[in-house]
Amino acid sequence: MDSSVSLDSDVVELIADTIPVTLLFSDGVARQVEAHPGESVVSAAQRAGLTILTDCCNGECGTCRAELVSGVLELGAHSDLALSEEDRRDGAVLTCISKVTAPCAVEFPYDAAEAMLEEDPPFAGRITRIEQVAAETLALEILIDEPLDFEPGQYVRIRPVGAEVWRSYSMANQPGSDTLRFFVRVVDGGVFSTWLKNEAAVGSKVELSGPRGTFFLRREARPRIFVSGGTGLAPFLSMLRSMVSDPSLSGIPTTLLVGVRSGAHFFARDEIEAVQKEMPLLKVVYAAEKEGPQPCHAGYATDLIGEAVAAGADDRVYLCGPPLMVEAGRKAAQAVGIPNEHALAERFI
Repeated sequence: MDSSVSLDSDVVELIADTIPVTLLFSDGVARQVEAHPGESVVSAAQRAGLTILTDCCNGECGTCRAELVSGVLELGAHSDLALSEEDRRDGAVLTCISKVTAPCAVEFPYDAAEAMLEEDPPFAGRITRIEQVAAETLALEILIDEPLDFEPGQYVRIRPVGAEVWRSYSMANQPGSDTLRFFVRVVDGGVFSTWLKNEAAVGSKVELSGPRGTFFLRREARPRIFVSGGTGLAPFLSMLRSMVSDPSLSGIPTTLLVGVRSGAHFFARDEIEAVQKEMPLLKVVYAAEKEGPQPCHAGYATDLIGEAVAAGADDRVYLCGPPLMVEAGRKAAQAVGIPNEHALAERFI
């Protein structure tokens, strides 16, 4: 159902052909764009030459999420997993399906530089591996023409050649390789995962976007807690591999909490164990909602955040997984004194 978010009681009626929208960014930069009545914030920004981070563009993923700090926006139909009722009450909006009806201001959780870069054209890739490695999980490897540099934890968008719909997946490999590795959750009715499972084969051609996203490994001295849900483990594998090759990163206490639905959903455990041998300060704890092997926490990975936090609550918490898991992780971190600004999150549907 459509709903509305309003932070002002007074709504200004406009006769003009366009409506001013102020876009605010985490580095303090502000840009004003002009929107046509009923146009989405993302569309208005794109016409002004800005590239707002988006994926699904239909209210399903939450990538375009921002905070409405003044004015009114009319929210279109969207998934409650991408934006809950509590989020809406707090002023959160999905800018891809938020229609402009009056002057407003929205704030994005990333620097303006990310929105002001022109997106590079897609580049070609060829599938070299598709393999089921766990329940509902496929390992996917794609060969590209040149090694790709990216921040460990970032993602690219992928689609079969000739398709219109993109899907986003985080790299699980270390940056600088010409083979990109992903873990794809098989979703009933999922456009890309269904294609992978039923039609794609080694040699199938795909298109990929350049690296995207602000969820990546920070170079800082504070302890880290990585919390993954399902295939949300992928970006952490990239981060861990990058840390192994950099002594300034590998010498910092790090805890990896791996959560899955059941024991049959675990993957990449051999890889994690290999990394542990090279990183003595890496602690790994597994959690399964049911039928987990021993030793394994019976429940959710987010249950373990309180035990993992070092004294002083100066840890940086990284959360990657389904929206409900990410929100549970945020609340668990807050409960042990970790402020919101010390938590980084990547949600996927």
